[in-house]
Amino acid sequence: MLLAIREKAQGWVAWLIVGFISVPFALWGIQSYLGVSSDPVAISVDGNEITQRQVEQRVREFRDRLREQLGKSYRPELFDDQLLRQQVIEQIINERVLVEVADDWKLRISDDFVRQYIQSIPYFQSNGKFNVQAYNTAVRNQGMTQRSFEDSVRQDLVMQQMRNGIVASAIVTDFELDESIRLRDQEREISYLTISGEKLAGDFQPSDEEAKNYYDEHARAYMVPERVKVEYILLSPEVVGAGLDVTDEKLRAYYEQHKDEFQAPEERRVRHILVQVPENADEAAVEAAKAKIEDIAKRLESGESFEVLAKEFSDDPGSRDQGGDVGWISPGLMAKAFEEEAYSLEAGKLGKPVRTPFGFHLLEVTEIKSGGEGSFEALYDEIETAYRRNEAEQLLFDKAEQLADLSYETSDSLIPAAEVLQLEPKQSDWFDRKGGKGVLASQKVVAAAFSEDVLLENHNSELIELEDDQLLVLRVIEHEAEHPQAFDEVKEEIIATIKREKASALAKARGEESLQALQSGVATLAQLAQEQGWKLEQDVKINRDATTLPAAIRDTAFGLARPESDKPSVGGVALDNGNYVLLAVSRVLDGDPSKLEKSVRVVIREQMTQAKGDAQFNLLGKYLREHADIEIATDAEETATGY
Repeated sequence: MLLAIREKAQGWVAWLIVGFISVPFALWGIQSYLGVSSDPVAISVDGNEITQRQVEQRVREFRDRLREQLGKSYRPELFDDQLLRQQVIEQIINERVLVEVADDWKLRISDDFVRQYIQSIPYFQSNGKFNVQAYNTAVRNQGMTQRSFEDSVRQDLVMQQMRNGIVASAIVTDFELDESIRLRDQEREISYLTISGEKLAGDFQPSDEEAKNYYDEHARAYMVPERVKVEYILLSPEVVGAGLDVTDEKLRAYYEQHKDEFQAPEERRVRHILVQVPENADEAAVEAAKAKIEDIAKRLESGESFEVLAKEFSDDPGSRDQGGDVGWISPGLMAKAFEEEAYSLEAGKLGKPVRTPFGFHLLEVTEIKSGGEGSFEALYDEIETAYRRNEAEQLLFDKAEQLADLSYETSDSLIPAAEVLQLEPKQSDWFDRKGGKGVLASQKVVAAAFSEDVLLENHNSELIELEDDQLLVLRVIEHEAEHPQAFDEVKEEIIATIKREKASALAKARGEESLQALQSGVATLAQLAQEQGWKLEQDVKINRDATTLPAAIRDTAFGLARPESDKPSVGGVALDNGNYVLLAVSRVLDGDPSKLEKSVRVVIREQMTQAKGDAQFNLLGKYLREHADIEIATDAEETATGY
């Protein structure tokens, strides 16, 4: 039949067929011919539609941000696509409801401001100036046009404008501040005794029958998970570089070509005086800090001692007692404004006040240690390492291609690939789906090892790309299915578990019984300790950050009501170690707001104001979302409720 069609598909017959097919394709596109939209709607918020393409773009951007923020720690296999898409959909909906309000409130950002903001982004700059080519390339790489990118920036700036307006309107009163300090710095005086489960259990020993019954009831807890042993070949710059022929002549040539990479940075010893002011402080606080630092500068210029004034006025606890000395600094260590000022000064010269996120600084450079290139002999090991890595990176691609081809062509063995590449295959210990050690911990490796093609068909894996330019091919050499451990293998472990659970249950039962006696006034902690032989700790002072006691005891103590006159507040808590603790709070000592320095109060107020403003902004978003008409396409990821 196909042959007949082919023979007849010449001349006018072929043109007729092409005509019938081309018309619908030309008028409506292949999507319409197949009955699907070219860009289906994924989300609708109050009638505003967000397409599937826009969602996918946001997912890619989200992944790119994760990759940039985590650097070498980024492992794509740890971020499930479905969960990422769900988070992105959540974010899009939250943004959309806020954008609608911003439109209603007539919030606007001018074109000039958007352009100035884009031009100020360091990523788009070269030598301190806006680079149009870098901008166009970056926008194009994101799959966007300049217009769509600028619209995206404009929306982000409007959202920031709205958030700043709400956050800045938050007010923390003196009463709220004082109450927060009283609670934050509160101390409690407690007494407590520990009921030992182990002591109550005594010589309890479960029978073999009890142990076997426990084993049968908890069989899933004693399963050996499915596991494999693999053989693998690993390629990396270090592996490839180890076999390189390295001579002094080659290293010297590399050193001469890359001298700029072996420059020692110029270091400067700096001392400073800091007048602290939060980055988001109001204008009055900024002006007060600026006036203070300028007054200190005048006193220094008139001949007063830098060291003395630093000890008296600097808000930097790390350098204040050393007269402001922060030690030696090199490029990249300090805030940008601090570093620029430090590297613009001559030794012994006082700088002008500069502001960083920490506040206003006065700097003086006390010593300068010149950089310059290191000698070949002094940097020999570093040069050799750099040379090997550079050469290896150039060879790695070819080696990787060889490994991929050879392991595919001989899919039932790694020996041919190993012989050609002159590498020894490695063997792993047993590992399950949680991963093995070293490179075998990667979820990419786990996915390959337990894939149907590798595990069941006994084929070599495809080439697996790992972090730090590492490449790997593996094959499974041993496999064990999930199976229960024999009772005799885990009998001692089960007996220990039963004894532990028995002790914990006895301690909890005795503790709750004793707690009722304490709450009803029938007994006191001292009486219980004496009658039952438990050790009593008395009049122990703790604060909210106390680490001398288990967190469960501390949290229980701060969760109890204030004691009434001479009657303590009592409570109890079961600990993870199987013991039970009874405790009594006898005194509550509130923090004293009057003892805090003014600068500390300012910082705490700023933190509380920020937290309060953020909470108000989140409440607005939650309200808007609850009252929005939201529809999510059935093929989009199901989104969680809440804001």
